[in-house]
Amino acid sequence: MLKFMRKHATGYMVKAMFGLIIVVFIFWGVGSFRDSERIVAEIGPYKVEATEYQEAYNRMLEFYRMLYKENLDENLLKDLKLKEKVKDEIVNRYVLLIMANELGLTVTDKEFLEHIHGIDAFKRDGKFDEKQYVAVLQRSNIDPKKFEAAERNNLLIQKAANVIRDNGTFFSEADIWAGYVREKGMINLSYSIFDPSTFTGKVEVSEKELLDLYEKEKDGHRSENIYRLRYLVIDEKSPVKDDVAYMDLLKAKEIDQYGKQKGLNVVDLGMVKESEVMKRLKNAKVDDWLKGLKKGDITLPVREGDKSYIFQLMDVQEGKPLDKGVVLAAIKERIITERSKNLARLAAEDAIGQKSISPGKETGFIPRNTRSIRGIGDVPKENADLLTLSKEQHLYKRPVEISGKFYAFSFKDERFPDEKEWQKEKESYTRYFVTKNREDFFSSFLTDMRTKGQIKISWQEI
Repeated sequence: MLKFMRKHATGYMVKAMFGLIIVVFIFWGVGSFRDSERIVAEIGPYKVEATEYQEAYNRMLEFYRMLYKENLDENLLKDLKLKEKVKDEIVNRYVLLIMANELGLTVTDKEFLEHIHGIDAFKRDGKFDEKQYVAVLQRSNIDPKKFEAAERNNLLIQKAANVIRDNGTFFSEADIWAGYVREKGMINLSYSIFDPSTFTGKVEVSEKELLDLYEKEKDGHRSENIYRLRYLVIDEKSPVKDDVAYMDLLKAKEIDQYGKQKGLNVVDLGMVKESEVMKRLKNAKVDDWLKGLKKGDITLPVREGDKSYIFQLMDVQEGKPLDKGVVLAAIKERIITERSKNLARLAAEDAIGQKSISPGKETGFIPRNTRSIRGIGDVPKENADLLTLSKEQHLYKRPVEISGKFYAFSFKDERFPDEKEWQKEKESYTRYFVTKNREDFFSSFLTDMRTKGQIKISWQEI
């Protein structure tokens, strides 16, 4: 593949590379502009300094702050997995730099000057101004030589990205039509159902097995904990910010008294079972903080929209061990459920392997890009290719689990998109198809380079 890319790495791609700039910020370079310091990663022959990682992290954090504004709290930051995103971004850049070197790509002086002269920050009265260029770098405390080296690397990275996109995938008209069919076509599937409930009579559970499991698990079978929680409600009209209220409460320890002093509304839930707490406070991320609370503890502010909530655990009653008979019945039911489900799955696999799917049940015509099958349920993401079945590939080769049941599917019939609509949308769809598939290939290419050991990557603890 690399030989093929080298062959096609010149010509119009060099001219087009300035059209797509992979760097969002001007001063995102490969390597920090500051003095050498602790190395946090090695990517192939390159070393990543702590400053480079931190600057990349700060830029991404600032981006999400602009995007989410006041809704960016600790929980959302945790969900965004910022550290992982920054690491991936840095690794991708170095992987592309390595690829550029392997492909023998270079940046000519002319290309480099065109790039620098095109940066608005260095222009005065619409034209590149060398004094302005020097002044901007000086204000940012950036060494011109290091900046220019980093910008050359940026251009090399973009060249490598363009080569991969342009040469990694080729599409015929048949490919584009097949994509359009997946978007606009309809399919009718035959299916058989393998319901675990029909296999429960075949499951046997011995008394010894039940008693052995009971001895292992009995301490974990308890009634629900009962909690008494009180909480403050803080919004933009409140006389105190939520972070200030939290620090005050860590000292005061008494939420009722603090609420009265500050004129804040305090809600008392009373003694409530854990499941009821989850239900009443379903938008308050209860799973993140309830289990670890001890009597008297104060939670961090929980932000929801324009309001914040601070909780205090007033009392807790630990759940009591359940009656032995109740526990034995629950264990038996769990075993029967698990084994019935396994039998249903095996029966579905056997039917598919024997190609003995009973005819009769059909989905009716459904869009090939649907996420849900009428009367059955949502198609799992890992089985999305189910809707690509055709006359040539008529049998789906594995069972699909939907809502606890297993389904074996086969192709029944299809309807193609309207020819007039295709002719009308052909040009715009072709552009969409080519762009999307090139980006998909580009992303998968980088993932493969990162995950399949083709380039050695190691990170220190950050």
